[in-house]
Amino acid sequence: MPEPAPFNPMTFMDARRSREIGKYVVYRESVDSTMTVARSRAAEDAPHGTLVLAEEQTAGRGRRGRSFYSPAGENLYFTLILRCPMDVHRRLPVIVPVAVCEAIREVVPAAAIKWPNDIWIGDRKTCGMLIDAEIGSAGPVAFPGIGINVNGDPTVQPELRDIATSLAREAGTPVSREHLLASICNRLEWLMEMVDEREVAVRYRQLSCILGREVTVDPQVGEAFSGVATEIAETGDLAVALADGRTEWVTAGDVTLRPR
Repeated sequence: MPEPAPFNPMTFMDARRSREIGKYVVYRESVDSTMTVARSRAAEDAPHGTLVLAEEQTAGRGRRGRSFYSPAGENLYFTLILRCPMDVHRRLPVIVPVAVCEAIREVVPAAAIKWPNDIWIGDRKTCGMLIDAEIGSAGPVAFPGIGINVNGDPTVQPELRDIATSLAREAGTPVSREHLLASICNRLEWLMEMVDEREVAVRYRQLSCILGREVTVDPQVGEAFSGVATEIAETGDLAVALADGRTEWVTAGDVTLRPR
């Protein structure tokens, strides 16, 4: 296997068409977490669309405090600083995964969204994201932290062998990290500016791999329960039909798919 090539900022900038998303880039060889750097830069008034990108994370964070496997030089690990109106801010849990999934589908058309915001190919995860958000004196700010297995091989880790994959493994060829990241920035800005918020929700539902499937939900609050995933709201909430005829709406939690 050839040594992974460093991320080329000029190639990324040449492919980027967005006006603000990705215009300013903070690049690091290694960080504990791009989310930590992004929060620090936001506190120093970094502008909307600032992109914090690292070749390696030593303490990447997933949902519920889980670690995120982040080897050096092969994949994408980045956090964006998004300062947007409240009506867009509240829909970012739908907008961001749609932008990422549609960009990935340019490389691997089978990619799909597993609620709330992981990207799967078949029954294996290739991308995870965590969207932190807060409302300060200057208004709302969101920090989508995203990790994508691009050219690395997560199956070399025994605990990931049966549950993770990469774009290169699925495409059968190395993938340009620069062009993929530029496509994400372009799509994200376009979707954030889309006037009809229902259209973004429609795209999310079309990309979902859980609608109509039997699922087990482990919500952040309360006991786990099972049912059929039936709907995804414009804000990303998930509706699950229970066996007794009731519908349970879930705002945040983990979903396990039952085998078909």
